[in-house]
Amino acid sequence: MMWVWVLVLGAVGSVAYTALTGPFDAPVAAAVVYTALGALGLLGTAWGASRLPRRAALPWWCVTAVQLVWSAVDVRYLVLTTQGAYTGAPAAADAPYLLGYPPLLLAVLLLLRRARAARPRGAFADAAVLGTGVALLGWAVLVGPVLHSTPDDPRARVGAVLFLACDVVLTGLVVVLLASSSRASTSTWLALAAALAGLVGDSTYLVEGVVPSGVLTALSVGWTSGGALWAAAACHPSAGRAPERSNGEDFGRPRIVALVGGVALAPAVLVLDLVVGGGSSSVPAVVAASAMTLLVVGRLAVALSAAGASLAEREVMRRALEHQARHDGLTGLPNRSATVARIAAALDAAQHHGTQAGLLFVDLDGFKAVNDSRGHRAGDEVLRVVAARLAGCLRPGDVVGRLGGDEFVVVLDRLAGGEDAEDAVEALLAAGQRIVDVVAQPITVDGELFSVGASVGAALGGGAEQPTTPDALLHEADTAAYRAKASGRGRVELAETCSSGRQG
Repeated sequence: MMWVWVLVLGAVGSVAYTALTGPFDAPVAAAVVYTALGALGLLGTAWGASRLPRRAALPWWCVTAVQLVWSAVDVRYLVLTTQGAYTGAPAAADAPYLLGYPPLLLAVLLLLRRARAARPRGAFADAAVLGTGVALLGWAVLVGPVLHSTPDDPRARVGAVLFLACDVVLTGLVVVLLASSSRASTSTWLALAAALAGLVGDSTYLVEGVVPSGVLTALSVGWTSGGALWAAAACHPSAGRAPERSNGEDFGRPRIVALVGGVALAPAVLVLDLVVGGGSSSVPAVVAASAMTLLVVGRLAVALSAAGASLAEREVMRRALEHQARHDGLTGLPNRSATVARIAAALDAAQHHGTQAGLLFVDLDGFKAVNDSRGHRAGDEVLRVVAARLAGCLRPGDVVGRLGGDEFVVVLDRLAGGEDAEDAVEALLAAGQRIVDVVAQPITVDGELFSVGASVGAALGGGAEQPTTPDALLHEADTAAYRAKASGRGRVELAETCSSGRQG
């Protein structure tokens, strides 16, 4: 809970500083409190960074360097105030404060880089649009008026603009960091509060004489609280937490509203500038509008790319699911339903072209002994090898499928019909014998040899007095395989419905 104590001490010190610069009018005491608050920011940020892993701590060490620079300048401010040499705003003594902005901007950029690894590109395009709008608003409200109202002293004018410009850019970057997060951390919110506190403090300080002194004193709390807020952000547990990863675009209603508001800022500022007639924001509004247009076009390109990738991914998933639904998970062969559909297609083609469809029902011999003695792992490997051998000994266009267990079928399309029906029987029996021979070859699993065989039932369908449905043809081939197994195994048996009663 160190971050809570840092905030409490920062709040107490801010109240004390406000009282000492206001009602009590004690500039030396106020300078002491201000310097102590700077030391609080330095020590708190260093303590928070020291507790984090090296990569996560690097941005916060940059913030620590900023606090060190500003604390050193605070000591100089204390000395000048004690000697009565501080001349007011904007003074040359304030210029060293600008040295803290480069490492502070670098710290936010490092945090953005770390967040970018977990968020899609579209989220950063959206955040950049919003950050550009916030920066433009800061220019229109603060930088532009100060640019036209500061004294004629060139150094004072440049110093005032640089202070506010750095604050505006810093705030815009923190807004980008905040808007690009799927769920912004407490540390990020504290960093935004610190950036806004610095912006409020600098803007009120630089327009001294325009704002009533009482209001100016109250608003100068932005300075005193900024260091404590940065320290609390570094000490919070979420400072070292990895950003939440997201592959989605998270393009919901809040993001759309924020984008519309960010894009609308540029024309709104331009119209307001034309109506008021100051002319201080026309060029920045045009530049911001151009940048937003490019960002929106880039965002559309990212969205279209993401949509195309999503469609392609869905198509791949659809094909994968379709393949899983129609193929056996173990062997990769068509499963029972896909095989039955292929038999039906072969029978339809046979009837249409006047040919015959052949079916070989393959029932493995000796597989149960392998499965029982060596386990399912060895049995599964045997089934995969048999499946590969069956697929490798067929004609192009023939289909092998697995019905389940140790049963396979082979569909042979467009065998000869009519007067050449005998050739179809010969081709069917030859294919069956090739299967018997190839399955009988030894199979090696984990260095151990296994031998299985095949009893094959052969049937023809689609011709006269032959089965014309997948179930009937499967029944004929299954019955023939049963006869082959009963007749000694390792052979081919022809179905009784075939014109020839031969057996191989």
